[in-house]
Amino acid sequence: MLRKIIAIIPIVLLLLLFPTQIAIARIEHFNWINPTVGEDPYYHDYVTAYKTGTWWNISLSVYNDYLTPPPPPRINLPVNITAIKVYFDWGKWYNYTFSTPVRMEPFEVRVFNIGNVTPPLTEAPEMWMYSYTVYVEYAPENVSIPVPPWSYSGDEFAVMSEDHFTSFQLYNKLTLMMRGGILLEFINVTEARVLMIKASMEFTLGEQSYSSGAFKDAKTHLKNADNYINESLVAWNKQGTAFENATLEYYYALAIATRKQADAESIQATAALNNSYGWIFFGLGWMLIGVGIIIYGARKPKVA
Repeated sequence: MLRKIIAIIPIVLLLLLFPTQIAIARIEHFNWINPTVGEDPYYHDYVTAYKTGTWWNISLSVYNDYLTPPPPPRINLPVNITAIKVYFDWGKWYNYTFSTPVRMEPFEVRVFNIGNVTPPLTEAPEMWMYSYTVYVEYAPENVSIPVPPWSYSGDEFAVMSEDHFTSFQLYNKLTLMMRGGILLEFINVTEARVLMIKASMEFTLGEQSYSSGAFKDAKTHLKNADNYINESLVAWNKQGTAFENATLEYYYALAIATRKQADAESIQATAALNNSYGWIFFGLGWMLIGVGIIIYGARKPKVA
């Protein structure tokens, strides 16, 4: 046994020193095109969703850094893209073969967009989510041995019915407003608050139906919640605007009244001031008369 281990050690060291991977080229980026994404209460996860019968689409960029395997010298070579294949674990392949292979120079990047029809629920039931793998098949120029394809894998892909998809959209639209009653705290109009409370009740019923997979009921409740929210905002805007206008008119009238009162007080103060000036001048007049009498008395000739 010890001899076998000793014999294996050099082989392991050689494998570490000389990697056997033929190509390190890769799918550089992957993204869904125009998906509907969000939180799903039925799956209890964040999902990428397409409605059954609509087209799913993906975009991927491929980077050609293919390097010939050992022994040296190792060089980068052009490659020819021959096919792109997508496998979903509902058990179906979607193959796109290029009649004329797409040539890529070393270190070149190419973007490919592909898609197909989202299958019916009979083919891909909506009771669970799906995983997928994208394969890019290629052939290096002047290399006769087969090479493994470049690949990218993911999951949390959902195929949804009409009711499920509508509920999914409504739920993600309403959830930020409904959770925690944040909007309700700021509403100061009674009618709007009552409508918002009704919306909250419908949202809760919709979420419960959604979680249990009753998507038709969930859609009905969530639509009701959406309608109540819209009515609440209209009432809040209408009555709130009327209240604001009334408040502005009140303060404007108050300002006018205050100004008139200030003007009246100013006129009264001016009159009082003028009156005080009159009394001052009247007093000065009598003082001057007194002074005149004193001077006259002092200068009047005395009788012998």
